[in-house]
Amino acid sequence: MKNIVVYLGIGLIRIVSWLPLPAAHALGAGLGRLLYFTGVAKTARINIRICFPELDANAQDVLVRSSLIALGKTYAEMGMSWMWPIPKVQKLITRVEGMEYLQGALNDKNGIILIAPHLGNWEVLNHFFRQYLFMTVMYKPAKISALDKFIFKTRKRVDVGLVPADRSGVEALYQLLADKGVVAVLPDQEPGLKSGVFAPFFSQLALTGKLIGELANNTPAYLLCCYAKREPDGSYAVVLKPAEADVRNPDPLVAATALNKSIEDCIRDCPEQYQWGYKRFRRQPEGRSNFYR
Repeated sequence: MKNIVVYLGIGLIRIVSWLPLPAAHALGAGLGRLLYFTGVAKTARINIRICFPELDANAQDVLVRSSLIALGKTYAEMGMSWMWPIPKVQKLITRVEGMEYLQGALNDKNGIILIAPHLGNWEVLNHFFRQYLFMTVMYKPAKISALDKFIFKTRKRVDVGLVPADRSGVEALYQLLADKGVVAVLPDQEPGLKSGVFAPFFSQLALTGKLIGELANNTPAYLLCCYAKREPDGSYAVVLKPAEADVRNPDPLVAATALNKSIEDCIRDCPEQYQWGYKRFRRQPEGRSNFYR
């Protein structure tokens, strides 16, 4: 039954990929408006209230609604990013901010750690970076075989290296950086308790992974934050900026705090395009309440 649902979902993504991008965006915007009446909106509302206390209730609600519309558009872009010819997708990237940082990192030849938060359309980044480098990411297989094969195929078509999301994968990342390679890490997903530390994120404690800080502290790799934000005309601007220097700090808390500050700086550029529907503050230090109950 699960495989049937997956195949139906893949079929729907393929159908949407046949639409012109403005039509797909209109469909996604409609989906986003529907999400306003779901639990995703409830989570987004809580997160935005925590992270933007300076906004009044009306402004917070406007941000919730716009973020859900942006999320719907990201869903509707799956067909484009996963199934369109690669040169066609690359033509949608009409602007790059901070190209000098990428060029400097490539010239340094000390390896690169790409820090890519769930902001804008992160799949578009694969199409951008393949023009300049070969990167490797950690990959956790999906539990449903049909879905796993589909996701694996979409990753490999843009020539991305994959390593398992386990200890062997971490060891592979260290080896790649020792060989001056490029690795990409998602910095804003909640890790296991042993793999993270509670650090401020928009002034609220969030369980933050230690991996990026450990990689940065043990290698000379360039730390580059990156995201692809959706422009008003439906095209994309890729933004590249150096991460905070203290991400290299040997103290895990200092490093994680600097990492979260780097992510915040990215999010503030286009806050409506961040994944506010994810329960980023789900785990709290002992004695603190669960925000999402």
